Amino acid sequence: MAYQDDMDDLEEYPVGVRLRILAAQVKASANLVTWCFVNNGDTFFSTGVHEKEFLSFFKLGKCFDFLYEKNENWDRPVVLSDHLGMIWLAENADPIRGESKEMEVDGKTVEKNERMLVVIGPLFLGSSSVKKIEESLKKSGLSIYMQRQMMRTLAEVPVISMAAVYQYAKTLHHTLTSQNIQISDLIYQNEETRMLLSGELPETSASYQSMDRVVQVEKQILQAVRDGNLDYKQILEQTSGYWTGMISNTGDSLRDGKNSMIIFTALVSRAAMEGGLAVSTAKELELSYISEAEGCGTITRLRLLMDHMLDDFVHKVRESTANPLISRTTQECCDYIRANVQKPLTVEEIAKEMGYTTYYFTKKFYKEMGIKVSDYIKQARVEYAKIALMTTKRSIEEISESLHFGSRSYFSKVFRSIVGVTPAVYRENVGREIKE
Repeated sequence: MAYQDDMDDLEEYPVGVRLRILAAQVKASANLVTWCFVNNGDTFFSTGVHEKEFLSFFKLGKCFDFLYEKNENWDRPVVLSDHLGMIWLAENADPIRGESKEMEVDGKTVEKNERMLVVIGPLFLGSSSVKKIEESLKKSGLSIYMQRQMMRTLAEVPVISMAAVYQYAKTLHHTLTSQNIQISDLIYQNEETRMLLSGELPETSASYQSMDRVVQVEKQILQAVRDGNLDYKQILEQTSGYWTGMISNTGDSLRDGKNSMIIFTALVSRAAMEGGLAVSTAKELELSYISEAEGCGTITRLRLLMDHMLDDFVHKVRESTANPLISRTTQECCDYIRANVQKPLTVEEIAKEMGYTTYYFTKKFYKEMGIKVSDYIKQARVEYAKIALMTTKRSIEEISESLHFGSRSYFSKVFRSIVGVTPAVYRENVGREIKE
C-alpha cells in the first residue's frame, strides 16, 4: 500500500507499512536493526547485515526462550539482555492488531492469524567492557577465528543512551498500536535487565560505574600524563568502564563520544603542559587530535584514537623531561615536523624555518636526537599514518599520497621498516588491538 495524501494519522496505515517506516527510521537514526519473526521464531525479515551472527547472540542469550516459552501476548515492549550485555526491544504485532486481512511487510505476506514478533536490536548501553565480551566468547566454545570475526562484528553494534532506549521502546509501541506508553509500563526479561536500564546496578557490577569512580579514574590518568608515566595503561586496563562514564547520554552516541573526546583531549593537554611539555607542542597535539576525532565515524574508532592520543601525550611529556640535553630549538623543530607531516617538508625548508643553515642544523639535530632529520620526518609521518589507518577508511594509497611518500610501495617499505608490518597488515590487525 502506498502513502496517501489524505491519510494523516499513522494508525490509518496497515501495520506492514508502519513497520517499514519504523525500520527505516531506527536504521537511519542509530543504525539499529529491525527484525520480524513469525510463528515460533522463523525470521520473516531483518534490516541487518550480520543477520546470522546477531541472531545467534539473541538465541544464546535466552532471549528467544523468554519470548516464546512464556507463551504470552506481549502487548507492551519487552526489554531483553543477552550474555554479552547487548540490549534488545521486542513486542508482538498479533493478530496483526486488528488487521482484517493478511499483512504485507517488505514484499512478503503474513496471514492475519499468524503471530508476529517485532524486535529492535542489538545495541550496547556502553557498559559492557571489551574484556567481558571476549571472556563470554571464549566460554561459547567458538573457534579462535570465529571469536575474532565476532569481535569485528560486535564493533559495529551501536552504543545508545538509556534515554534513547526508552524512546525507541515507546516508538515501537506507538508504531504497532498508535498508543502512547509510559516507561513504567515496560516489561523486563529479568531484574538485572531492569536495573541495567535504570542505572541501579551496584558499583561492584561490571555493568555500572558511579560518576565518583569515573572522576577518580580520570584523576589517576591525568596524573600519569603529568608524570610521563608509561604505566598509565595499567590504569585503563583496571578501569575498562572509564569511556562509558565520559559519554554524556544525549541520544546521539557518536556525537556524545566526540564531545567527550574533545573535552578529555583538552584535559590531557593541560596536564601535559603542567608536566613540562611546551605549550606550543601541547596545543598543536590537542588541535590535531580534536580534528581527527571529528572525522571518526564510529565509537570504536574514537576509542582507538583516544588510546593513541593518551600514548602520544605521555611519551611527549616523558621525552621532554628525560632529555634535558635537547635544546628548545630542536624540540621546536620536532614539534614543527609533527604538526606539518602532510606538507612536502624538506630539510632545507625546516632549517630556514628554525633560522639555521642546513649544514649547522642537520649536525645539531643529529647530535641531540641521535637520528637524521629526514629519518625523523619519516617516523613522524608513519605515526600519523598509523592513526589514519586506525580511525579512517581512507585507502592506503590516499594516506601515502597525503604524507608525500611518492608511491604506495615506498610508503609500505618505510612503514614496515619502522612498525614491523605493512600498512595493510597493520590495519587488518586493528581489531586485535581493540581487544588488547
